[in-house]
Amino acid sequence: MIDKFTDKLVSLWQVLNQSCQLVIKMSLVSQMNFQNPWWVDKMSIYGDDQVKRALSVSPKFVISPPQESLLLLGPRQVGKTTFLKTCILSFLERGVEPTKILFFSCETLRDGKQLISLLHDYRAFINSQEAYVLLDEVTFVKEWNTSLLHLFNAGYLRNTLVFVSGSTSVSLRKETLPGRPIRKTVFYPLNFRVFYDVFYGKIGLPTINVLQVEEFYRGAVKLSPYLDRLNKALLEYVRRGGFPATGYAAGDPLNSLYETYKDAILSDLAKLGREERVFREVVEKIVDFYASRISENTIAKETSIGSHNTVASYLELLENLFVLRVFRKIENGRVNYKSFKKVYFTDPFIYRVIKRYVKGSGYIEDSEAARIVEGVVGEHLAREYEGTGYTFFKGGREVDFLVDQIGVEVKWGKAKPSDLKLRRGYVLSYDTIGFEDGKAILPVSMFLYTLSSDKVFYDYR
Repeated sequence: MIDKFTDKLVSLWQVLNQSCQLVIKMSLVSQMNFQNPWWVDKMSIYGDDQVKRALSVSPKFVISPPQESLLLLGPRQVGKTTFLKTCILSFLERGVEPTKILFFSCETLRDGKQLISLLHDYRAFINSQEAYVLLDEVTFVKEWNTSLLHLFNAGYLRNTLVFVSGSTSVSLRKETLPGRPIRKTVFYPLNFRVFYDVFYGKIGLPTINVLQVEEFYRGAVKLSPYLDRLNKALLEYVRRGGFPATGYAAGDPLNSLYETYKDAILSDLAKLGREERVFREVVEKIVDFYASRISENTIAKETSIGSHNTVASYLELLENLFVLRVFRKIENGRVNYKSFKKVYFTDPFIYRVIKRYVKGSGYIEDSEAARIVEGVVGEHLAREYEGTGYTFFKGGREVDFLVDQIGVEVKWGKAKPSDLKLRRGYVLSYDTIGFEDGKAILPVSMFLYTLSSDKVFYDYR
């Protein structure tokens, strides 16, 4: 009797499970249809909110689709979804059959099994190997990387251009997707060169290697006729940052975009099971100690957090979310992981958002400008040169940034060669220009433009 009852329960469970799987499958099919209206009417892409905004602003900033598959990481609201949608527009205008283009926002997916099911159903639908697959915000899907690897290995992505975007590198490791034809990149906020080229007009100077101080200086001084315009652009960059949307916002972008950016960061923290209270205390201390050396112990002791390990875990997480960047001390050519660190937000606009979040006002005081500019210089160096850090000598001699053995000291105001406590490198000023004993004195704006490339996607390191 008990055995028969158990058998009935098992049978009932199997029916319910099958029904649930059918509902999930129907839901995925419904979502595919909803998210890809061009399957029915290819002109509908012009009605997409991101596409309309990208096409309506002046000057236009539309990135052409690369000819290789990309894993595209970057902070929230930096423009990854807009990039994917404008890629779809380009494919359709190029004459690609609409049903061969799949866009899917993966925030509704529970795990990698649903991701595999999605691609399996899509392949069955189009019955073709050739396709363009664009998966947005995939990195919060549980086991997304192993599922994507399975899809590559099983041939679901053969003859397919794949663009996969995400806001966190938490689950990304060097061995992710080994041997697969997909390039791992980071879509950062616009660097100063791209910002200037888009909003002020291209100058045309090539990027020069910062390690070649004399050559770099000779190239940078060619920008002297543009100095007033470059400085004007830099002050605007300090206020607006490199998020494309801030460049198109009327007035102060913080007024209209603050809630959007703040909520995006808090949403990501919640998804990763982190506490807003701890996050708030950590970032408040970063603002308090901005451009100064700080340690996890200092933050732990000056807050209610208590544990330096907890602080370290939040700093690491915020780096993985591309909210901030940690610079470590370089000592005798090696990284000292135990020493004090310097921490900056990856973009001036993020600084303003966080400052308003913890202090109630995102207004930049005159006394803050130099520290924010220092963070901008550090971020630009770190994007171009892996291993960028800082150094500090006994007696209080600090060098803001160190690339190989080349020092970079940010003064922002007037500057002189002795401000750099190394034999070779750069002293960055507001408008001073000169060269003496292996040290180049350059305005920050000229240095940043000469240093930076015109690329938007950086290889993930």
